[in-house]
Amino acid sequence: MIICEVGLNHLGDEKYAEEYVDTAIQSKVDALTFYIGDNSFYQQPKFSNFKLSDEFYLKTTKKLKENKIKFGVMISDISKIDFFEKIKTDFYKVFSNDINNHELILKLIATNKKIFVSTGMSDLEEIKKLVNFIQNSKEQFTLIHTQLSNNLDIVNLKAISMLQKKFAMPIAFGNHASNTNVLYVSLGYEPSDLLFYIKGNKKDHPDDPHAIKLVNLSEVIKN
Repeated sequence: MIICEVGLNHLGDEKYAEEYVDTAIQSKVDALTFYIGDNSFYQQPKFSNFKLSDEFYLKTTKKLKENKIKFGVMISDISKIDFFEKIKTDFYKVFSNDINNHELILKLIATNKKIFVSTGMSDLEEIKKLVNFIQNSKEQFTLIHTQLSNNLDIVNLKAISMLQKKFAMPIAFGNHASNTNVLYVSLGYEPSDLLFYIKGNKKDHPDDPHAIKLVNLSEVIKN
């Protein structure tokens, strides 16, 4: 799948968030994701106004499904999983900070949905511990190779092949490099899925340096 991530680039503005949804539909992406933080996350002053309503997600899910696009959430709030199950979310993503959050991972396993786990802040030992923990539900999981840096020199695309061989499971690529060409080169390493952030015309997006502009999205998907 080609998965476009809004993350928090909606800036808490639901009309702005709708632009992402409509552009994703027009660009014929395979899936779209948003980030759902826990209560402590939204208590941070800079993110206090970034929470979107349940009504927005309900409407968005229906709209995407009508256009045969999957809806996913990167979620840190365990208490919201039941809601996203109720609105029939297609898949979940686990932020790299939560790779050892067994309570969250077990709750997600119970949904029987596809689960992506970012390995951006993890070393091989931490990834091995995760794989051992999920062994009985391994078929639900895809690991995402990414580097949480915009530095092109440390993208390390070879890690996709290495992780595939070492853990015998699907490995996706999540782009954080500011050079869009990394996405195209990554295809040579046969990732199971591609994930990248998108941004609109406003300023100060949380994932600004490595996000693809909405105006360029159709061309990137076409390429």
